[in-house]
Amino acid sequence: MNPEQTNLRQRQHAEQEQSSAQFQETNQAQVKEFATVDDLLRHDSERNPVPHEVADRLGRSLENEPKPDQPWYKRLFG
Repeated sequence: MNPEQTNLRQRQHAEQEQSSAQFQETNQAQVKEFATVDDLLRHDSERNPVPHEVADRLGRSLENEPKPDQPWYKRLFG
């Protein structure tokens, strides 16, 4: 084998290991664990707002829903 090829391969291998290590470090810094599903959903909703079109359609849809009856204790005690 040619010594230049061996040096080139060693350098490429070292560069690949270095870039792999950097990639793993950045991935570990981005990983976030959640205790519950609710925590995950809160985290997601803070970073991804609902589009205006969807919020408007949901609001119009909820306006058409019948209002729930008053609970028995409010009917009884006013």
